[in-house]
Amino acid sequence: MRLSVLLKAALLSLSLSACVAPLLTMGPGQLMWAMLKPMVGLDPNTTNLFEQPVIKTRMTSLLGPHYDTTVSLLRTAGELQQEGPLFYLVSRTAEQTGADKAGLVWNADSNQMSVLLSANDQTRVFSESHTGKAAVWPDEMQGWLTKAAQQPAPPLGGALLAAPATALAAAPLQNELDATRTQLQQTEEKLKALENQQAKAAADKPSTPNSSEPKTLSREQREAAMEAMLSE
Repeated sequence: MRLSVLLKAALLSLSLSACVAPLLTMGPGQLMWAMLKPMVGLDPNTTNLFEQPVIKTRMTSLLGPHYDTTVSLLRTAGELQQEGPLFYLVSRTAEQTGADKAGLVWNADSNQMSVLLSANDQTRVFSESHTGKAAVWPDEMQGWLTKAAQQPAPPLGGALLAAPATALAAAPLQNELDATRTQLQQTEEKLKALENQQAKAAADKPSTPNSSEPKTLSREQREAAMEAMLSE
């Protein structure tokens, strides 16, 4: 079994060496496909996957200071797997409760690389943003993602697992509502002060039998005053 894997790796190395010129004319996505497709089913350490410049450069840029931790975990993966357009690696610790774990995914349809890293009780998602799309994950990682999303985790770097959309939308609306309530309360206080001033002025002024001057603001006056104060 070991010999078979080594032979496959050797043949892969020879085939890549013989195709250097054609590969140079390929686009980034085509180059990744041509390199990863023959590696499916092989140990990433045997094929030196993490030492390939196109892989290492993208992972370094994507993960920053978390590169070494992620690669160390991914080196425990048994083989590179494929699910439709998704090529992925999952560390052997993925199913172990409480263990540090990592998963790497490359989407052939969008040429997007994404990483899920769970270390030190903190879970983060890293995903290339050039596609403008959310990362797509293989079935094997879906349950892992669900569990991670249910666990509160402080920032580790990269993008925090997305909070529910309703919670994100409710925060600014609540802030706006609180501000409106405060403004209305201040306006009501101004109206009361204005009525008190008018009542005091009417009390100080000698009354006449035919006097029809109101001691409080009418409904129309209150509405007009409130509108003017809110527009200030």
